[in-house]
Amino acid sequence: MIVALLSVLLHAILSLPPLHLSDAVTSSAAYFATTMLLTPLVTILGARRPGIAAWHWFIVLPMVVVLQWPAISQMFGSQGRAPIELSAPATMGVIVVLVMSAGTLLGTSSTGVALVYSSAILLLLASTTGNKSAQFPVTAFAPILMVTAMWIAGRNLDGHLTRLRTATTASLRIQAVGEMFSSLYGFAWTRRVQDRINQFAPRERWSVRLTATGFNRLDGNTPTDDELQQPLEAFVWVLSRFADEGWLRHVLNPENPDNPTNLRHPTVPSS
Repeated sequence: MIVALLSVLLHAILSLPPLHLSDAVTSSAAYFATTMLLTPLVTILGARRPGIAAWHWFIVLPMVVVLQWPAISQMFGSQGRAPIELSAPATMGVIVVLVMSAGTLLGTSSTGVALVYSSAILLLLASTTGNKSAQFPVTAFAPILMVTAMWIAGRNLDGHLTRLRTATTASLRIQAVGEMFSSLYGFAWTRRVQDRINQFAPRERWSVRLTATGFNRLDGNTPTDDELQQPLEAFVWVLSRFADEGWLRHVLNPENPDNPTNLRHPTVPSS
């Protein structure tokens, strides 16, 4: 994400009128920023330990190379004298990656983040398709959209931490952590985690199942803390592939005092 944001800033600087840089340079910078903004979204799809390091090198990096290849070919072909203009297949490739990666956040509390973030990507992409009218909106609004997306994401995370501070039972804390996980990792990972944890239920003879709203009893009633002892262990074990186990055990303990300093942000795999 840091590299992606720096690439957006670089494009904004190179597009400043006093620099008088060629359209070839500004269009290349816009498309590079477009590609780099996709990398955090694609990283989410493989954000599980162990394996995240391999995902970076064998999925994210090749994606950047493949998507950048048409722009690199055009730059060499014109020797940097003409702006890049993506073909329809190259443009669709970017859109497909965007839909597949950002789409997993839709329906979660990160829906607003995904929509604003995707708007910035599409705005940058428009300037590389030969649409000259998109040049000024890209320079003016793409950085603003990115700042807005980061602000919304920060507000969402603070809201999840607030719910954790006010939760007084294991059931409520599990629900709050589950909502935070869904917000950070999207619907696809949330569903996979639910299915993985629920595989333990028949063997361990649980009276609860994990749903989108946390653990619920089979009869629909709210489970007690005693009923959640075994499911809680499975919950922590599965989520430890995504966040720090010590942090998870700390925030899921209903006996923790309601102290904001005790609820630090979770340690998650780097993206």
